[in-house]
Amino acid sequence: MLDIMIAVFLIYALFSGLVSGVNELIIQWIGMRGKMLFEGIAMMLGELPKKTCKPGILKPFFIKGANLTEDLYKHPLIDSLSPAGSERPSYISSATFSAALIQTLSNDGSLAALRQKLDDRSTRLGQLFGPMLDEVNGDLEKFKAKIETHFNEVMDRVGGWYKRRTQVVLFAIGLMLAVLFNVDSIHIMQQLQKDPAQVEKLVQMAEAKMQAIEEQNQKSNTNVDAVSEVDKSVDVNIKAQFADLKSQFEAFNNLTLPIGWAFSDQSNSFFDSFDYPAQQNRSLSFLGWLLTALAATLGAPFWFDAISKLFTIRGAGKKPDESTTASATPVVQVVTTPESGTVVHDIQLNDFEASRLNGDDIEGLQRALGVPAAKINGKFSEELRNSLREWQRITGRTVTGQFDEPTVLALLYAESGGK
Repeated sequence: MLDIMIAVFLIYALFSGLVSGVNELIIQWIGMRGKMLFEGIAMMLGELPKKTCKPGILKPFFIKGANLTEDLYKHPLIDSLSPAGSERPSYISSATFSAALIQTLSNDGSLAALRQKLDDRSTRLGQLFGPMLDEVNGDLEKFKAKIETHFNEVMDRVGGWYKRRTQVVLFAIGLMLAVLFNVDSIHIMQQLQKDPAQVEKLVQMAEAKMQAIEEQNQKSNTNVDAVSEVDKSVDVNIKAQFADLKSQFEAFNNLTLPIGWAFSDQSNSFFDSFDYPAQQNRSLSFLGWLLTALAATLGAPFWFDAISKLFTIRGAGKKPDESTTASATPVVQVVTTPESGTVVHDIQLNDFEASRLNGDDIEGLQRALGVPAAKINGKFSEELRNSLREWQRITGRTVTGQFDEPTVLALLYAESGGK
């Protein structure tokens, strides 16, 4: 039974990777993150009707009348964050936002002009920023700090929107691909129970996959000092996304699973030529597609983690540490304690980090990168970025300071695939 579970979880892991690849391609193409950032700022400035402030997948595409937000985005500090003719920036730092907002509201950045703009407490701007300005007694630097704090709180909320909407999109893509390729979880499990040889083949592929993750993590470049420390752009080239998507599809297709449609060349129309395989239960097919789509929303890291635990129970892999997240490479103690002792929130997240990593995942990454136990809080910070950069440098990887699926798998599950 464990072998069948490992085989099914491997199928889910690779299918999740395929779904995530399609999702990333769509997100990059439509600039979803930039549109949601614009929506969050427009909501913060009171330029969205209350009935549209709730999360909605299509709402960022139909925002109208956000004149102040449009003016803010035209400010050179924000306009310069994205190339000419491209989508809106997907990230704005709180310091950049506060400086651009003060200059946009006052035109000249003076305290007198700013007070005049915020004196009317019947407006959303006056109600939100007027009391802030009163509390600091006209100190612009303290006023900027208050704006930045509130901006970070709003961005936390926008991040929650993004994750929930991404889950909906992942489910929709997963269901579409499950129907398109007839990936019926119920039919697959029924067929695997009748085919021990196929199950064994999939278990061996799962072991090889986990072993490959471990070996990739253990590789070290002998000339690590030659690796550039300069961060690369977070934006992923569309061509590279297509190449990654193709590799994900090929990996899934090579499993030779009981999926797909039966084909007849004697049908009168194209759609009539497709039919259910002989042994597939038609009445349960939609439930099977639904289970496959739900599995895809959990993501590949979840399923590889489940596989590692099953291998531990089965006795086919190394026993993981108590945290199940220790890295196979030497722990890199490169964390610097900030003077304030607080977690830095003002950092840029890529799409994978924003949509696929929760607090437990981040805690695991902090442990794997050597963050002291007292400072593990499940939140991203610049010091965590620095720890990741040092680990990438030591292991001979491209130094980006960004978490993606291969990096997370290498850090969290490196020891689970060995024998």
